[in-house]
Amino acid sequence: MDRDFDKEKIIDKMRELREKRDLELLNQDLENINLNSDYQKELPKNKVLNVKYLGTIEIDGEEKGIYLLIEQKEEKDGRLAEIEKYYTEDGELIGANNDLDQFDFITLSEKFIDKDGMVEQLEKLDKEGILDLNEIEKERLEEIARELGIDVKDIEKLAEIDAEKEIEDEKDDKEDEKEVLSKKEVEKISTKTEIRTNQKVTDKDTMASLLNVQGKGYVKIAVVYSDKLQDNKNTTRFSFVGIKEDGSAEKIDTLEQAYGKNPTKNVQTMNRDGSNIKEDKVNSIFRVKGKDEEQLAVNIGPMGTIEPEFVRTPRQKGQKAISIPIETQHIRPTTRETREYMNRSRNTRVDDNIERVEEHQKLNCNEVNVRNTDDNPNNNTHEHLELNSAELNQCANEIVEGPLGNIYNTNDALRYLVESINKSEKNMTKAELMEMTTKKMEEQAEQEHPQHQKGEHQ
Repeated sequence: MDRDFDKEKIIDKMRELREKRDLELLNQDLENINLNSDYQKELPKNKVLNVKYLGTIEIDGEEKGIYLLIEQKEEKDGRLAEIEKYYTEDGELIGANNDLDQFDFITLSEKFIDKDGMVEQLEKLDKEGILDLNEIEKERLEEIARELGIDVKDIEKLAEIDAEKEIEDEKDDKEDEKEVLSKKEVEKISTKTEIRTNQKVTDKDTMASLLNVQGKGYVKIAVVYSDKLQDNKNTTRFSFVGIKEDGSAEKIDTLEQAYGKNPTKNVQTMNRDGSNIKEDKVNSIFRVKGKDEEQLAVNIGPMGTIEPEFVRTPRQKGQKAISIPIETQHIRPTTRETREYMNRSRNTRVDDNIERVEEHQKLNCNEVNVRNTDDNPNNNTHEHLELNSAELNQCANEIVEGPLGNIYNTNDALRYLVESINKSEKNMTKAELMEMTTKKMEEQAEQEHPQHQKGEHQ
């Protein structure tokens, strides 16, 4: 009997193994191809055809889930062969069998070749599988298409979000090395690839609580992209659907379209760890019914995948918004700090946050981040935040009232002020800041405008 059988967790693992192996195969195929000169050259038809969950076996005294990947391999003569590969839940290759010869047996990998009884345990597993990924995805797509009133073939892209699952903060901030997809690779990957996202949206809300669907029994929330959506109230190409444990689907009725398919909404977009905030446009925004500030935005990312974001915006029309990403296969989970930033009780006014962001952007500040733009003055990384925008502008105006005003304008002076603060190793008084900045600007002026400076002193 399988221990802790969690269907959704196993489905996520099946997709993870499929994507990882597909990328490995693609990278192997690309090794001997020059993407510039051989771009029209056909890649081999090597890919993962299906993934099955077979159950568990005992390895070194521990129960391990076993997954069967069925791969297609193109031989030099063009013949297509199928290879069965057995993997553990940790992604370790145990062994393989293929139809390239007349023999039907499992060959163990180097790591497992000396383990007694391994082949016998694998052979006892039913290769039909307890779960079949192709069948599951086909059934779910059919359910979603039926609920939306479209054909399965009209679902161009689909992303899934875990409705309830919470994550712990990462133990370190070390970035995982990511595969960089070439244009050829992107074309090869199916546009129907489902995306797994599984994080709390803020430090308080999951997707389920954000959308007020806790009692609906959704195990996943699917974001669907299609040109054939038949909903007069929704002019965007995106739609949100709740998926239940039995595979049935329902439209999310707690969302309403706020902005259409044309990217006309400006949003201050934050990256996953809050270290960078920049203004961007989003494709579509949906408002959460009954909530003043909470919205969801959806974009098609550079790799052609669906990228959902959580948005906070003032209720008044025309106001700017601020957003953070929701985890996908291509976007790592947000950090605790960014989730706290989006909590209304911690950062009460969206427009105040956006004003702080824009002040930093106006100064060409290199650190437009969570700590410098939230409601907590004790975590700022810049001393200049102790001076408000008006005070900084006053300093800049005083600097350009003298001879430097013939060379620099107020915005130039503001940039030099921020540079002085960033380079200082101590807290400066206003007078010290002015003196340091003026001296730097005079030195720079002598280097860049010597003739102008000489004329001024005659």
